Amino acid sequence: MIPLRLTPRLAVAATFAAFGLNAGAWAGASAAVVARVGVSATGFGLALTVMTVVYLAAMSSAGAIAARIGIRRTLLSSLLAMGPMLALLVSARNGLWLGIALALFGALVGLLDSAMNAEGSRVEQRSGKPIFVQFHAVASATTAAFALFGSYLAFRGLGWLIALVVEVGLLVVAVIVAKAIDEPQGEPRIGGIGAAPRVIDAGLAMLGLAIGVSIVCESSALAWSALLLRHDAPTLAAYAGAGAGLFAAFQAAMRFGIDRIRRAVSDRALMLVSYAVAALGLGLVAADLGFTASVLGFAILGVGTGAIVPCGFALAARRPGLSAGAAISAVSFFGLFPRAPAPLLTGFVADALSLSAAFFGLAVLMLIAMAGVGFLVPSPQRTSSRETLAPGGLAK
Repeated sequence: MIPLRLTPRLAVAATFAAFGLNAGAWAGASAAVVARVGVSATGFGLALTVMTVVYLAAMSSAGAIAARIGIRRTLLSSLLAMGPMLALLVSARNGLWLGIALALFGALVGLLDSAMNAEGSRVEQRSGKPIFVQFHAVASATTAAFALFGSYLAFRGLGWLIALVVEVGLLVVAVIVAKAIDEPQGEPRIGGIGAAPRVIDAGLAMLGLAIGVSIVCESSALAWSALLLRHDAPTLAAYAGAGAGLFAAFQAAMRFGIDRIRRAVSDRALMLVSYAVAALGLGLVAADLGFTASVLGFAILGVGTGAIVPCGFALAARRPGLSAGAAISAVSFFGLFPRAPAPLLTGFVADALSLSAAFFGLAVLMLIAMAGVGFLVPSPQRTSSRETLAPGGLAK
């Protein structure tokens, strides 16, 4: 039997997988937890908004934390703390408990998100191969696997078992990270994601907003799909995680094959098609045609969103007159604006009209983002598709 070689690449892939374990488990379990707590859609949206703000703040603070304790310790601290925090979250008994747990969970997820993206970028640069999107594909795959798992166990009242299984996975990943990740010497630390751009460019601003809208729709699929499916088909409540699961599975499939697609199609053209596909998926969800149609809509959304973030950052990195770092910083900055208010607005619309109406609004936002990219973002000269892609974060 050939022993497994613990390399930095394997450690980063394992860390992205751990990120997906948590995201999927919570996405699947969320509907059962919200139903048990009895919080309204607006209240849940407010808690998600607080979580999003804390998440983004943690991502921006990750550089300072890593500079103080090191990237390896930052990864290990996040991994070891996330299991107990997930246990606290799935065992919430009232709205205040849920809100506090979500905020703390968001802080840990944001810290891990930034640290693993930074380390993934470093591993890619050292390898000289475009492997970064594959790491995100791994995260999407484990999100898909654990969404249905979390949904079924939460429905059966086995939240403790969800947390236990995820905790075992996190401990295994922490051991791999401890053995395979070393501290970078003479390399820049993690940069904040929200640095204001020095030169405001309409194309970059639109690109950032459009990417932010895509991340909003990814996050909404994970946060709200189980609630929508549970409402549509109460008898299938145990399988309410199917929407998040199929979304993440099809997104993973898209990301695993994205390098081949990018060799044949320009990034801008692929983004435009992706927005149209994502809007179609969201429209199918909004049509409220039943459990199966909604699950199919979330799967189509996964296909549509799979390429938007990596292609968007690749477009930004090739903007003439700006360094790749400055352009990506600008895009990241503008991408923050749609993300913070989105959960609260979704919850408000869900209570005032319906959750299906909220997804219709997201479909319209996707079409607006597509139009913005089409009119304001120029198509750069074609370069090799084997360029380094900047980190874009999970859906998110």
